[in-house]
Amino acid sequence: MKADTTGPPLVDSTGDMRPCPVAHPVEQSFVPRIGATEELITLTEAARRLPKVDGKKVSVCTIWRWCRRGLRGERLEYVRVGRRICTSPKALQHFFAKLTKADERSPVDTRSLPPGLKRPPITSKQRQKALAEADEVLRRAGI
Repeated sequence: MKADTTGPPLVDSTGDMRPCPVAHPVEQSFVPRIGATEELITLTEAARRLPKVDGKKVSVCTIWRWCRRGLRGERLEYVRVGRRICTSPKALQHFFAKLTKADERSPVDTRSLPPGLKRPPITSKQRQKALAEADEVLRRAGI
C-alpha cells in the first residue's frame, strides 16, 4: 500500500522539506469504551477466566478475532498497552450480553440445539407420505 503523504512537512537529512508519510489513518468508527479506571487483563488472562466450551479452553486467537472482526456483528472492546492487547472483565461481560440480546431477537436454529431437543430426521416413508398429501391438496385446488 502506498503511503499517503498529506501529513505535516518534515525536514530530511539534507535540510529539504518533505511531506510526512501517513501509512494508516486512524479508524474513527470504533472507539473502545474501556475506562481508564477499569481493571485491564491480557487476552491470555481473559482466555483463562472464560469457561470451557465442549471441554476445551477458549483460544487466545478466538478472543483476538472477537476484538478485530467481531462475532455476529458485535466486537469485544480492547486497548493496546505497549505491545500487549488488553480487555476488561466488564468488556467481556458487555460483549456476551450483546450476543445474548442478539440471540433473543433471532429465530431458533434447530441445528444448534442439544441432541435431546432436535427433531428427529424424517424417513423416506414419511417424506413420500408428505409429498402424496401435498399432491392431493394441489389436485383438489386444480393446480
